[in-house]
Amino acid sequence: MQSEFQSIINAVGDLPPMPMVATKVVQLMQDPNKTAKDLADAISKDAAVSARLLKIANSSFYSMQRQVKTIEHAIVILGEKTLKSLVLASSLKGVNKTFGLTEKMLWEDSIGAAIGSRLVAQRFKSSDPEEAFLGGLFRHIGKLVMNNTDPDNFLQIIQGVYNGEGTFEDLEKKFFPYSHALIGEAVLQKWNFAENLTQVARHHEDLDVSRKEQPELYRLILTVHIADKLCRKLGIGQREPDEGLDLFESLKDKAPGIKPEHLDKVLEEFRVIFERDRDAFLEN
Repeated sequence: MQSEFQSIINAVGDLPPMPMVATKVVQLMQDPNKTAKDLADAISKDAAVSARLLKIANSSFYSMQRQVKTIEHAIVILGEKTLKSLVLASSLKGVNKTFGLTEKMLWEDSIGAAIGSRLVAQRFKSSDPEEAFLGGLFRHIGKLVMNNTDPDNFLQIIQGVYNGEGTFEDLEKKFFPYSHALIGEAVLQKWNFAENLTQVARHHEDLDVSRKEQPELYRLILTVHIADKLCRKLGIGQREPDEGLDLFESLKDKAPGIKPEHLDKVLEEFRVIFERDRDAFLEN
């Protein structure tokens, strides 16, 4: 694995560092003596992340009974696990070198999958909702790296998918030495993410994990995989909705016991939630 990791770095170049505010918060969370004020002070050093986090905390997505006015208050109300998710989501935009139309689509794709994964985890009781949120958020971090490294070739892939020339997974082989899944796994390894999340980045599309031998990991990856399908169906992070995608047919063999009505219900709930709260997550 280490040789593969090094090969990816050699081929792609330097992998991006974790955003500074996220690094500081993750480090603080490992300190048993830290306080809510310590976390708030670290987050407040990045004004954009702070503003975005407060906006998300006050969205209907988290159903606060009263307005959250300070970062410290948000930490107390939401808890550290949710705070970590929101800091990472709020700082993800900073990974991009530029922020044009392609970057906007990638960011919407990441946020949409995070929201969708959390919802699927809650409704199907398939995984921890916050772990699922992070799995969805970072499943395509490899695409961000591809776009930062070679935006012209990345755009060729996007246009090829739009023109019906093949799937992203098929076309990326023509332009990059490694898939976005392998690059994503390498990034999350560099960031010292838990193994479960690095495996989500690698296997969110192929689900190449043993359902019998690693049931919890399989359920987490499947949760993110379902959210990915919901995003495609609704056109979240895409140029247009994939109206021809049959959710049940694409998932029935991977998720035994799932029923069309279950998927229809979660799809509609996801659509409502994303439309209602998208500005809180996506606007500056």
